[in-house]
Amino acid sequence: MTTQTASAITSSPLHEENIEGFLLLTFNQPEARNPLGPEVVAALTAALERAETNAQVRALILRGYGSVFSAGGNLGNFKDRLAAPMNADGSDPIAASNRAFGAFLERLRCFPKPVVVAAHGAAMGGGVGLVCAADIAIVCADTKFCFTETKLGLIPAQILPFVVERIGGKAARRLMLSAERFSADDALQIGLVDFVAPDMDALRDRLVSVLNSISACAPNAVMATKRLSYRNDWQTSEEGLSRLLDDCATAFAAAMRDEASEGLTALREKRAPSWTKSFPREALAHW
Repeated sequence: MTTQTASAITSSPLHEENIEGFLLLTFNQPEARNPLGPEVVAALTAALERAETNAQVRALILRGYGSVFSAGGNLGNFKDRLAAPMNADGSDPIAASNRAFGAFLERLRCFPKPVVVAAHGAAMGGGVGLVCAADIAIVCADTKFCFTETKLGLIPAQILPFVVERIGGKAARRLMLSAERFSADDALQIGLVDFVAPDMDALRDRLVSVLNSISACAPNAVMATKRLSYRNDWQTSEEGLSRLLDDCATAFAAAMRDEASEGLTALREKRAPSWTKSFPREALAHW
């Protein structure tokens, strides 16, 4: 269904490309169905660290080369992992390895700029976790999803809170406890994804549209809005709500003294604000 670009044929398990301020991170092990092994997680974490402090990066996009987005964790070396001795402090090295993926998901969720996932083919196990941790999820209509862990005698350990946050506990339990495969339309219905495109051309078009919409928004205002939207202290107490609204008012005042001058001037002059860019559709032609 999809073809691999020439630029993807490298030794790196993750292909990184900055296009007009949009950082594309592409899983680059199509022959293995883009597993989320330790080397991939390390590369993703390093890319996030660089992008967090790069003012030129407007958004982060995750996608996969080949026939699928990601088949999830790499269990090919499970015998070697079981044979590894316990750590000196008695802790299990398997737990530490598993937790490293969770640390990355934490960092991805807290990434200050929009995170967009564009998935096709299949998103399984940890691959679905990545979809849930994103701000915006776009998928091709043929994409299949499954929380495969319990069928393998495992648990969806590090992705669990992100799945529950995205689709709620009831739906998360049903899908995790049954390891049921479900379609892109099912994923849209329960809120796991935001857009379903009928084919790869439409997926490319939708991704470009989403990125251009993000680019039309002021970068600092976007980051402040994302940070405030993830605050949940207001849900547990009236004091928490009051603190959040206080912080929102302070952020609003800061925005008025920052990007709003350009935004309102552009509105009066009937032009695009200076921060607006366009993502080149041709950059996705061979994906």
